[in-house]
Amino acid sequence: MLTVLGLSRFQFAMTTIFHFFFVPMTIGLSLAVAVMETMFVV
Repeated sequence: MLTVLGLSRFQFAMTTIFHFFFVPMTIGLSLAVAVMETMFVV
């Protein structure tokens, strides 16, 4: 399945998986860091 169609489907799958996992993780981590920084300052 090393055709152009197969490789493009694989690339789209990898992009979708990375966005599905890493975008919510970075948003959650930034929220967690903001809460911890606020608790530290207070």
